[in-house]
Amino acid sequence: MKPGKNPGMESKPGMIGMDRRSFLKAGGSALALSLCHLELLPMNAMAQAAGKDGNGNKAAAELSPLEAAAELEYRSFEDLYRKKWHWDSVAKSTHFVNCWYQRNCSWNVYVKNGIAWREEQAATYEQVDPNVPDYNPRGCQKGACYSQRMYDAGRLTHPLRRVGARGEGKWMRVSWDEALADIADRMIDVMRTDGPGAITWDPGTANAGGGASTAPYRLGFILDTPMIDVNTEVGDHHQGAQVTVGKISFSGSMDDLFYSDLILVWGANPVYTQIPNAHFINEARYNGAKVVSIAPDYNASSIHADLWIGVNSGSDAALGLSLAQVIIEEKLHQPDFIREQTDLPLLVREDNQQYLRQRDLKKDGREDVFYVWDEKTRSLRQAPQKSLALGKLRPALEGRYQVTLPDGRKVFVQTVFSRLRQQLDSRWKPEQTAATTGVAPATVRRLARMIGKARAAIYLTQSTFSKYYHGIEMERCQILVLTLCGHIGKKGSGITGFPAVSIDGAQSAVIAPGNLPPSLGGLVVAAGAAPAFIKGKIAGKSDEAIIYDIVADKYREGSFIAGNLFYYHVGLQALYGSSKKYDKTMKRELASFLEESYQKGWQIRPPQNKQRIFFELGGNILRRARGYDVLEKTLVKELDLLVTIDWRMSNTALHSDYVLPAAGWYEKDDILWATPLSPYIHIISRAIEPLGESKAEYAILCLLMKAIQQRAKARDIRHFNDRTGKQRRLDNVYDEFTFNGRFPEDKPEALLEHVLSQTTMLNGIDWKTLKQKGYERITGLGMNFINIGNATDIKPNETITANTWHTEKKQPWPTLTRRIQFYIDHPYYLEQGEQLPTHKDSPPIGGDYPLILNGAHTRWSIHAAWRDHPNLLRLGGRGEPTVWMGTRDAASRGIQDNDRVRVYNDIGAFETLAKVVPSLRPGQVIIYHAWEPYQYKNHKSYGTLTPNPFNPLSLAGGYGHLQPLPEANTPGPTDRDTRVEIEKIGARTAAAARQSAAAAKPKP
Repeated sequence: MKPGKNPGMESKPGMIGMDRRSFLKAGGSALALSLCHLELLPMNAMAQAAGKDGNGNKAAAELSPLEAAAELEYRSFEDLYRKKWHWDSVAKSTHFVNCWYQRNCSWNVYVKNGIAWREEQAATYEQVDPNVPDYNPRGCQKGACYSQRMYDAGRLTHPLRRVGARGEGKWMRVSWDEALADIADRMIDVMRTDGPGAITWDPGTANAGGGASTAPYRLGFILDTPMIDVNTEVGDHHQGAQVTVGKISFSGSMDDLFYSDLILVWGANPVYTQIPNAHFINEARYNGAKVVSIAPDYNASSIHADLWIGVNSGSDAALGLSLAQVIIEEKLHQPDFIREQTDLPLLVREDNQQYLRQRDLKKDGREDVFYVWDEKTRSLRQAPQKSLALGKLRPALEGRYQVTLPDGRKVFVQTVFSRLRQQLDSRWKPEQTAATTGVAPATVRRLARMIGKARAAIYLTQSTFSKYYHGIEMERCQILVLTLCGHIGKKGSGITGFPAVSIDGAQSAVIAPGNLPPSLGGLVVAAGAAPAFIKGKIAGKSDEAIIYDIVADKYREGSFIAGNLFYYHVGLQALYGSSKKYDKTMKRELASFLEESYQKGWQIRPPQNKQRIFFELGGNILRRARGYDVLEKTLVKELDLLVTIDWRMSNTALHSDYVLPAAGWYEKDDILWATPLSPYIHIISRAIEPLGESKAEYAILCLLMKAIQQRAKARDIRHFNDRTGKQRRLDNVYDEFTFNGRFPEDKPEALLEHVLSQTTMLNGIDWKTLKQKGYERITGLGMNFINIGNATDIKPNETITANTWHTEKKQPWPTLTRRIQFYIDHPYYLEQGEQLPTHKDSPPIGGDYPLILNGAHTRWSIHAAWRDHPNLLRLGGRGEPTVWMGTRDAASRGIQDNDRVRVYNDIGAFETLAKVVPSLRPGQVIIYHAWEPYQYKNHKSYGTLTPNPFNPLSLAGGYGHLQPLPEANTPGPTDRDTRVEIEKIGARTAAAARQSAAAAKPKP
């Protein structure tokens, strides 16, 4: 039977015989696009023909769809499926997106007629350890449909210039030359008049380890244009970890869970957020591990746990303190471990609440030398600095001692452990915290005993607590519990932070001089860091601590801007500075803390210039920023130029002046950074040509620098002054950017070859081999700032366990005391009464309302990248934004499932659908993140009612490890404490009508 004559087939003439040109032509219609791509392209039986066949028939590319249909014969439906599994080529690739803890996965991308029409998990990871599970397969539903996402109606394919009002959605298609020349001229004008500080870049969160990240950082290095530091802004900065262990980047691998006997899923939901990794948790259970879920909601991970502890939202610090109290009271702690690894034996003065330091006992004594009481000699002894090994010392854990100061005064000192124990026993027994946490005392004691008696216990990594106002304390208390029991730096155990690793070969391509070969430039960069290394070594610091010092010094030069501080100064001061309004423990306004922090150099003030130009490079600040609707009226309104580089029309793109189309993830070559959870560096590769006129990010920025150089020469403008007043050249910026043409826009693989040639942690693999394989397991940490905090040797046939350098090699921790540090005598911590880990009730951010609005990471998207994809909208439920409500809260408000509701507080309101579920505790509601504002009525999302006040502790600095750094130790978000009320749409109107009718009724 001819398919053209088959009943029902005549109405779909485009389904067979489509080549790339026909396919892209059909892309003008979203309906035709989805039909062709999802159902019909794989049936193209003529696609493999390269010319006329032996009978003289026309090539497939020359046939119309109807002609192709007439040429294809089949006997049964099975033939259609046989034809479907034909392809022209297969490429190794993955997805250029920050899917974070589940990051990354190797995929095979199948190409036919120049179209990427299907992908599947490669499942080729070698088994690391024969005693543990392997990493196969890796992938999720988002990656499995990217070949559909990249061709949908939201894809950007041509440069666009705004012709209507910002946000109106009126565009004109322009050429690349026209767009880049105009942007270049405006940049030159601003750099000459206002300086480069008036031009800011947002790199987004989907950074790479190759060209897509090298390009903006190198551009910023050459033009001195600052870049937003995104990590703290979005709340992945783990500030409690930074405060306690001096770093945020550390984690073991997921297969290390097979050595655990207790897995604590505390504040996490890995079934949603670590889809490719979740099987390791289940396999560890098969191996005998117990899994405990600690979360307010009975979520998708809780149902697979051995024990669920339903803690009240925002009370995790109180739970941690109660666990610590029981652990110490019942002697479940490990005294020798905490003597060696922590500050708990260090002595604190009772008169001023500060550590006893060498400066207190000697003239010109140091600030970072501390003391213990030695039980053997019964004397005051200096705590070791260069090593954690105690030798013959036996520091007392408990005790109160008298010390004579040089002026003859006598002061009493106590160990940190003594102070901690007194605090725990006085306020944090399980019976005292039950009302706060909602957890029964017997349950707390049961969990404390499980942790104390476990051979190897571990917390699964999460970034939940970083988004609470008092999240610092939640993380400090969480770390305290495992540290007391010695569950750090041994197989199957550990505290976990920001789990990142990246290749260490890209730095020379970012900051090396362009007039030198990049490899030689890398030596120049290393030589520049040598004095700091020598100084650090003399002071007895580890490589890890020295690297952090160097990076902190570089951060002060202003290449990065703390994201939330930037927003504070461009329109969000009233919201972000409203801390004292909600936090009754503050004795002064947030502005006072911030100005003091700026004056003392603790935090770095963003550039004072009025912002003139803003570049969005794959990020989305007008969805991501808390209070984005205010930024639309302040920052965006005042900008001369807003440029977005993206592959999709985001909310920020909608408000832009230019939108430049980035190539899709199967349309370019690059190397991606990774995570120790899955310790493989992956690549994306150019399986097909970029759609339309889209270009890879590296190529776009190369061309922008070329346009700046050309326009500067044409206008006879040779120089500009950077932010320090130093003169820099404008007429050679492209040459500088590309290292005199070594890495031009049309040769991205040359840059990637260089990066790999400088990388020390991938066993010498080259780009050709990596492109064929798709990934490579990391073999070490190198000296990369992001990597070094993992502090462990990576062995070829072993799982990864973080922080073994500290526990096995006795290398000091990168804190002020060189130990895991639970006592912080910084002035802000003393002022707020938080020198020891503590709990404070969540402030009623947004007003005195009964419901706590929690956010959570969505299962059906990664940020906003898939939030409007039809398949995932169907899988995810209602096809539009929802707020999850518990059955009791919904019933008490007369709300039923799928009712349209209004969510409001003192800051604002938005409308959405109610999803009524039995899994939430009373008083808690959840909105899973990443919905675009344009998916809400009037473009008003949950981000419009989150004031995001800063916790003053986040402004601390000038204190050893408390210094602003890339990705850490600057103010983060506080949206998890937002209070709201919810009402059914129409309910208030109906009530008002009834009240009005009653008032109008004649009185008897």
